[in-house]
Formats: sequence, C-alpha cells, structure tokens
Amino acid sequence: MEAYDWDIYATLNFGRLYLLDGNKTDAAAKLWRSCLNTLDHTLYGKSRSCQRRFDRVVFRHFGDTATNPHIHILAKSPIDTNEFCVAWNAIWASKFDAAASPISNSIAPILTIKGATGYSQHEEFRQDLGSLDDRLTYINSGPQHLVRTDALGKLHAKATDTNLLKARLALPQHIETTQKNFTRREKARAAAMRRS
Repeated sequence: MEAYDWDIYATLNFGRLYLLDGNKTDAAAKLWRSCLNTLDHTLYGKSRSCQRRFDRVVFRHFGDTATNPHIHILAKSPIDTNEFCVAWNAIWASKFDAAASPISNSIAPILTIKGATGYSQHEEFRQDLGSLDDRLTYINSGPQHLVRTDALGKLHAKATDTNLLKARLALPQHIETTQKNFTRREKARAAAMRRS
C-alpha cells in the first residue's frame, strides 16, 4: 500500500448513529458503499458492464468502545485533490442523514503515505477478520479511467450549497488537524526510540 501514489486520506464519521436501522454495522456499510458508488457514478458515468471507480483502500473501524463505526480511506483523486476533498465531504453530509457534518469528518490531502497507511491499520488486530474492507476497496490494474469533463459540476450538484460551503471551510481545519496529529505521533515515536 505504501508504494502507491495516494493523495487523499479520508475519515467518514456518523453524526446520528440512532438513524442507522437494524444492525448498525450492516447499515453503516450500506451507506459507505452508497456514498462511494455515488462518487464513482458521478465521476465516470454509469456502466452496465464494468463500473469504473476511483482507486481506494478502505479500513473499517469501530473505535475503542466498538460503538463508533467509521472508515478510513487511502484514495487517489481523479480530479483536483482539494476540490475532490470538498465535494466528497459535502456529498457525504448531504445525501446521508446519519452522516456527520463536514467539520466532523476528515477528508484532506495526505501528508505521508507511510503514516496514513500505518494509522489505517491500528485496529487491524481488534477484529476477527481484520479491518481491510475488500468490498469497498478498489485498485484499477488496467488503463486509467477517463473522468467526465463535467465531473466537478456534477459532484457539486449532488450536495447542498450549505454543505459545500461547510466542506470548503472545513478543509483548511482538516489539513491543520492532520498536520498536528502527524507531528504529535512523530514526537511520540521519537520519544519511544529514545527510551529504548
């Protein structure tokens, strides 16, 4: 995973878990799948034979208390990175009632692939089947998919104007938080190495 040219790290959270019907894990997975499918269809158009998708590796996590379903995603943006972050965050908040508001997710350009990959796997051994979600993961091994020329406008049309604005305002905060978290982890890693 570290060898791939990922440029976005996304965390999709829920703001209203009580809106997830039945089994919370299954209901959450359906919403994540629907969100990613919406992005794929909007970027590439619908295909009857083989749906084109943007490259991503998805890790399903549940938090320390196992009651906080969320996903971490390493992604390769098929359009301008910052614009894709904003549109993705706004679509998640707009189309899914249980989704967190744009400020409560984190969809931002990646700082280090190694750091993002390591963090994505921090719950790997807490789950019987691991945290990698192969149903949501997609890696294109063929020729590059062509993105629609009007993809950004179509992405914006899938979100409300309010959530687009909130997502645009949230992006600098997500970038700043990502940088602070990276710096904190690096300091902790350096301190641990000095102790050993």
